[in-house]
Amino acid sequence: MTWSSYLPLWPLSVSPALWLALSLVVAVLVGEALVRYAKLPRIVGYIGIGLLLGPGGLGLIPQLPEVEWRLVVDLALGILLFELGSKVNLRWLKANPWIAATSLLEAVATFFAVFLLLSWFDIPGITAAVAATIAIATSPAIVVRTVTESRAQGQVTDRLLLMTALNCIYAVIFHKLAVAFMHGETGTGFVHSVLPPLYLISGSALLAWLFGVTFERIHHYVGQHEETFSFILFGMIAFATIMASTLKLSPILVLLAAGLITRYQRQRPRTFPPHFGSAGAVLVVLMFIANGLAADLGGLRSGLLLVLLLIIVRSAAKLLSVLILGHYSGIGLRQTMALGIALAPMSSVALLLTLDTSAMFPAFGSGMGLVLMSCIVILELSGPILVQKALRSAGETPEKQT
Repeated sequence: MTWSSYLPLWPLSVSPALWLALSLVVAVLVGEALVRYAKLPRIVGYIGIGLLLGPGGLGLIPQLPEVEWRLVVDLALGILLFELGSKVNLRWLKANPWIAATSLLEAVATFFAVFLLLSWFDIPGITAAVAATIAIATSPAIVVRTVTESRAQGQVTDRLLLMTALNCIYAVIFHKLAVAFMHGETGTGFVHSVLPPLYLISGSALLAWLFGVTFERIHHYVGQHEETFSFILFGMIAFATIMASTLKLSPILVLLAAGLITRYQRQRPRTFPPHFGSAGAVLVVLMFIANGLAADLGGLRSGLLLVLLLIIVRSAAKLLSVLILGHYSGIGLRQTMALGIALAPMSSVALLLTLDTSAMFPAFGSGMGLVLMSCIVILELSGPILVQKALRSAGETPEKQT
């Protein structure tokens, strides 16, 4: 027997999962410190630790394999998207059409504001259009997590959740259409440019409907046993996420639409544990850490002015759109300001859309993709604080209610 038969070889070969586990411990401790001493959202600590320790920071944690990183993000985002959808009542749009008008105006204004800005910087039209569709998305991960952590309730909170859900739908659908035109510019035939978005949208809607039907059947048989039901639901979300990816559909659309469908079918919302229990909560924290690890601030070096202007123009478009129609939809100026500010965050949805586009079009990834990634990093770190402050300003958190 030799030393090497029972002692580890040096230097040690460490699995990337070990570094991710270590970053989870550190991130949770930092998040708790931020809440306790600075009254800031825990998410800032999660993302910040990922950014600090990852390749874009000190480089203490190596680049995670994309397969492992993407699976964590897809599963955690799926949980948050279904949770978001299950909290949103689409009947509200019928009862108050001005909310629907506000959502549409905000999305359209964001698209054209970003598109015109990029065109002014001589960005090609189709590239500017793809980037503008990504800019529509408000981060469901940051909004849901911050609302849950803040225990916010009220008109602004409900409208924020609804408009965030709609923004994700707009962003994904219009992004796929814009990417189809980008394929057309590379010489792809008309049929193969049009069929992919049609397949993705219709297939995602069908899978979401099947999820909703199955969800109702299982809930009928399981009843009100909360723990068992949460386990089953978590498994269903994981299955739907992986199946959507396997079928080359949109996990974002599938899980969000499934949540909206199940909520629409019932008059009263269900009450679930946050993120459907401890396993879901751990995945959500890992997702924010992974987002920080995947962060790329290269766009700041090559286009700092464009990054800053993009953030300002996008945020102003969202805020002004809400201000224009806020009175007609039934909320006051203070609430309208809070809602407009809270729509600013960007995170996982925008990140995944940017990475998917960069994978298909490397020129996009090395140019506009870097600019978008820098915007996402900045709005990931500042977004939770903006949402928290906005909800407090609107008087919808316990700190203001007591």
